[in-house]
Amino acid sequence: MAHVDALLKLGPRPFGSDNLAKAADYICAEIKKIGLEPKRQEVEHAKEQKTIRNIYCQIDGEDPENGPILMIGAHYDTKLADGHTDGAHNFPFVGAIDGTGAPAVLIELARAIKNAKQKPKCNVWLYWIDAEESIDWTWNDDRALLGSDEFTKWMSKNGTMKRLKAFVLLDLIGSKSMKIDEDGNSVRALLDIFATAAKDMGESARMYEFPTDAEKAEYKRRGIEWGIKDDHLKFKDYGIPTALLIDFSQRIPGQATTGDRFVQWWHTADDNRAAMDPDSLAFAGNLVMKAMPALDAFVTKKKGK
Repeated sequence: MAHVDALLKLGPRPFGSDNLAKAADYICAEIKKIGLEPKRQEVEHAKEQKTIRNIYCQIDGEDPENGPILMIGAHYDTKLADGHTDGAHNFPFVGAIDGTGAPAVLIELARAIKNAKQKPKCNVWLYWIDAEESIDWTWNDDRALLGSDEFTKWMSKNGTMKRLKAFVLLDLIGSKSMKIDEDGNSVRALLDIFATAAKDMGESARMYEFPTDAEKAEYKRRGIEWGIKDDHLKFKDYGIPTALLIDFSQRIPGQATTGDRFVQWWHTADDNRAAMDPDSLAFAGNLVMKAMPALDAFVTKKKGK
């Protein structure tokens, strides 16, 4: 919980804030302590007139310069709430689960993968994503996922996108009784890798409980495609296989199952340290590490096989 506490101590970290810049400095300092080189992609967003601060580092595989890439990402910005311009959502939002747990896990994943006895053949990029949250209180496609939008454009221009073979995104990580949902925008083969890893860990009960078959049928009846809007969509747009590991299905007690999702703490003041469980953070990290050999095989597989 040390990384969680360090980031939460900074307070709310919305896109473009001084606190978020301090968070970026903290993440880079921790990457250096692990013995890796943090790299920043800083872009001035013309429309929002704010600086996007994406951070990434590479753990070298067999061919650091030209080999395939597996990317694991998490956003580290928090929802703009304190002083929100609409006046209706004005409270200090620190985003313990939504914006802190996952990037904290990512730091420790960098350490674990670098020091693992079984080294991945592929290159592994760890990516801390800025500006995931919608600037408007309700979701606005034009004012959300700005960081990953800029990063994917940059990768496309410099040629690294051609080497990217899979993108795994962690979000809403660390709640009590955390369970990972099935996302309709993720690739089945990657979701199956994590389901198998969880089974091998004896943790199948934590995986893909929601949506149920009945809820999927309800979505189909309504003509709604089941899938979560998150940073993995920007990579999906480039044809990259993606997997989203997210806990977005905690129900309000007594709520009828109608195909609608509810998270009690999401974008509320209740998303604080008290809502977190260190065991859930550990599970998320251990799940990714357990899946690493299969992810490495997925990324390094030859075409046609």
